[in-house]
Amino acid sequence: MPAFIETQFPIARLSAESYKESNSGASQTLTGLGKWWYRKPLILVRASILGMLMPASKDAKKDREIFLKILTMDDAGAWDRCKPAVQRKTTHAAFDALPYAERIRNCERPENVAGPSEATWAEINNHLGTQAKSLPELVEQLGQQQFGHTPRVGDSFCGGGSIPFEAARMGCEAFGSDLNPVAGLLTWASLNLLGGGKAVQDEVMRVQAEALTAADKQITVWGIEHNGRDERADAFLYCMEVKPEGCDYYIPLAPSWVISEKYRIMVSWQKVAGSDRLQPTVVAVSESELKLYKDTNGWWDNRVIVDPFDASRSWSIEALRGLEGLCRWSNDDVVPRPGGVFQERLFCIRWINTKGELRYAAPDADDLARETKVMELLRERFAHWQGEGFIPSKAIPEGGGKTKRFRKRGWTHWHHLFTPRQLLAHGLLAEISAKLATSKAVKVGCLLGLGRMANRDSRLCIWQELGNIDGLSITSSIYFFVNRGLIRLSSAWDLSFELKHGLDGSGKILNVDARDLRESCDIWITDPPYADAVNYHELGDFFLAWYDKQIAEAFPDWIPDARAELAVRGDGEGFRRAMVEIYQNLAKHMPENGMQMVMFTHRDPAVWADLGMILCAAGLKVTAVWKIFTNIPSRFMGKEDHVSGIVCLVLRKRTANEPGFLNEINPLVEDEVKNQIGSMQALSEVGEFNFINDFNYNLAAYTAALKVLTQYGSLDGKVVEHELFGEGAKNQKSAFQVVIERALALNGKGPHFSAKKDTRSPL
Repeated sequence: MPAFIETQFPIARLSAESYKESNSGASQTLTGLGKWWYRKPLILVRASILGMLMPASKDAKKDREIFLKILTMDDAGAWDRCKPAVQRKTTHAAFDALPYAERIRNCERPENVAGPSEATWAEINNHLGTQAKSLPELVEQLGQQQFGHTPRVGDSFCGGGSIPFEAARMGCEAFGSDLNPVAGLLTWASLNLLGGGKAVQDEVMRVQAEALTAADKQITVWGIEHNGRDERADAFLYCMEVKPEGCDYYIPLAPSWVISEKYRIMVSWQKVAGSDRLQPTVVAVSESELKLYKDTNGWWDNRVIVDPFDASRSWSIEALRGLEGLCRWSNDDVVPRPGGVFQERLFCIRWINTKGELRYAAPDADDLARETKVMELLRERFAHWQGEGFIPSKAIPEGGGKTKRFRKRGWTHWHHLFTPRQLLAHGLLAEISAKLATSKAVKVGCLLGLGRMANRDSRLCIWQELGNIDGLSITSSIYFFVNRGLIRLSSAWDLSFELKHGLDGSGKILNVDARDLRESCDIWITDPPYADAVNYHELGDFFLAWYDKQIAEAFPDWIPDARAELAVRGDGEGFRRAMVEIYQNLAKHMPENGMQMVMFTHRDPAVWADLGMILCAAGLKVTAVWKIFTNIPSRFMGKEDHVSGIVCLVLRKRTANEPGFLNEINPLVEDEVKNQIGSMQALSEVGEFNFINDFNYNLAAYTAALKVLTQYGSLDGKVVEHELFGEGAKNQKSAFQVVIERALALNGKGPHFSAKKDTRSPL
């Protein structure tokens, strides 16, 4: 019997819910744990697992109705999720008349409500032959029907942890693994901190608060953030400066010298007799002056530096670096070396008094003395803290798309991305919390706090309007940055637990290569690297530099290294071989009636063909393909070329390896395209985007081609592995790509493709 997801999937409503969740910012359940570059929407994970567990009946419309009821995405469920203030202003009928995306704007997300009503559960149970009163109970009973036990759901590329976390919350036994220990740490935290219960959460927050209080007392004793006016610094603004050939003074670099639009604060610079350093002055200006200075740059634009006192003179940054590039920093360096091309200076401090009043000022002699003291304090602790892992000691890997940019500043180690103040404050918190942590959960909570602080307080963090600080992670090196004071780091250091419903299942997390997994799961859901994949191993090193030695203590079986040499990336033969090995291993470790879902995003027929051949070579066949739209900015509404989302391939084991022949396959694909479009039209909702648009017509072609092609072990006498790895693989189109392109060409041609297409936005 096919699963619900193999026959239909409510992509319109799922897209709306996924879009709402993805754009809900800090209120997303897992984002508070720490930085990860993309987490799958939890509602999509929940719907996917349910769709694979729920059997399809002969009544497709009733199946759809029940599926939506379970997720509280039916009309009644959406109304129940609607906030009371909105319900008081409208009627149920008027609410139902709105497009679904408009309805849910003022609704709780499905993950944050208790679930269907008692009456609705009776209807659900009657259709499915169950006796559930909650989603975990339903999952348990459906798992017993299908597998004879509680279903086990796994993800071998667990990343930010969405799939194992939501699987456990639904009542499944969850498994997650990742080669990257940063991903493993985040996923472990989702299960054991967010899902660990109030006692665990309270203990983590108690220790974090105690550590922050102790660090604050020490910094107050040191006197490095306080002045003689009963003020405390909450932000230190630094800039780079250069002294080009032929110039008698160093030129500070910034895109603008407007520091605060709200308070109309700007910095002006003056020459100082007998000195090659300009003197900053922080002043409040009028609205007209602000506009004038806002529209002019800070003597640095488009990689060109302009003399602030002679606009006819300019120099390129590349020329300043010279043919040999910059001198590389050593491990002992924490500030630029004297005589180096790029120097660094503190030019403005934002102070706050006991009344909460802000004051911007250029640093005076006392402030510069405090900078010297910071350096002395750090030097006293530097070697010890690196040895204990309280501050980073790892070198930045050679090469790489992001990390190679740091060479342009001469940086060679991860701690070079942080100022002495940042290393001192972060290291102090790391040392104190390590002494206070008495459990793995507390240690992990404090480590993640250090990671969040690093992301929001480094030489890569820019100063923005209203004093906000934007953590750029490791996207680029910049010339104008901010250092937060300790009082502004508390929100990053503290974990925030707002989970309304705990976990109902169990979970296990490993730090292993997907090719070496020995864990079996009934359902595998993965988002593998493919084509132009993000180099997560490289990005994760930024955080791993703060975690490595502490991770080794908390998880002795883990390897505290990104193991870049094992990371699956790119699109060449090595990538394809690794992917085949991984999915062969996952297929081996699931039952004969098990299922997989592979999530990815790409519209290139060649990439689809490659992925199809990889899965086919691994012994899997495609049974359905769905596209969920997860990010549609309003300015792109209706422009499908800009629509982004997730393609979900549903897979089962291929039980036979019969040969296929293209002259027979092409007619089968054409028939399958017709069937696919027919089912889309039959289930399309009146007045609401669902299936019938240009991309989904093309998706029908992709789906049809892969469903037919992956049924066979060979094509025209050639095994799929030959198509992937043979001599001709590099020089000509594969049979998979030829069939897919032919199916796409059929789209819209002939009487059976003549139905009017709905080109409305999916939301």
